[in-house]
Amino acid sequence: MRVRARRRTPSSPRVLLALAVAAVVALLAGCGAPEYTYVTNSDDRTYVKLPATWRPIDKKALDDAIGLDPTLSDDERGLWLEGYDADPVPSPLHLFGPSAPAPAAFVSVQQVPETMRGQFSLDRLRDLFYPVSETARQAAEVDPTTGLSDFVLISDEVLTPGEGLRGVHSVFRYRMDDGPPQVIDQTNYLNDDASKLYMFFVRCSSECYEQRKGEIDRAVSSFTVRESS
Repeated sequence: MRVRARRRTPSSPRVLLALAVAAVVALLAGCGAPEYTYVTNSDDRTYVKLPATWRPIDKKALDDAIGLDPTLSDDERGLWLEGYDADPVPSPLHLFGPSAPAPAAFVSVQQVPETMRGQFSLDRLRDLFYPVSETARQAAEVDPTTGLSDFVLISDEVLTPGEGLRGVHSVFRYRMDDGPPQVIDQTNYLNDDASKLYMFFVRCSSECYEQRKGEIDRAVSSFTVRESS
């Protein structure tokens, strides 16, 4: 008894196309969306890795909040600055206002005028944005216009990474203008000839900080500067 082999019916072009599309969809689903945003300044060899859920703050809004001239380039200003916000509606107000309900951050490189290069002690680095050193806090306490209260120093570390850099990493808490307590995590580096400041700043409410501390710590630890030799 002879058994006939069953003839295979050629697949139609439509079936082949459907299979190909399904394969591509499966591949893309396996890859997933990017987990991080890599913020870099190649000229100044500065880098930070942020969660992809932290979205850019509009540059014009950021310029307006700081009072920068939007007609000037970064080179003309002597300042490179990028802001990011984990809030669904990114805003510079979360960097500079009384409260940040989600992590808000900026990374920057500032050219230091030659006439100011002898003025940067480690305490000056600590006090770039808020009074952190004892001397600066004493001055702030007698100034009713600061709007700052309830200071708590969480940690403070002098940084000596080599690469022609020195700096400080400070984490502290303030209440601002009667808003909820805010935690600020700042890392500031100065190069050997004091011609450049490298800064990474993150803030959010105390409650947010406790909930998202791991996420913030990973961003802070990724901040990297390589001074040109």
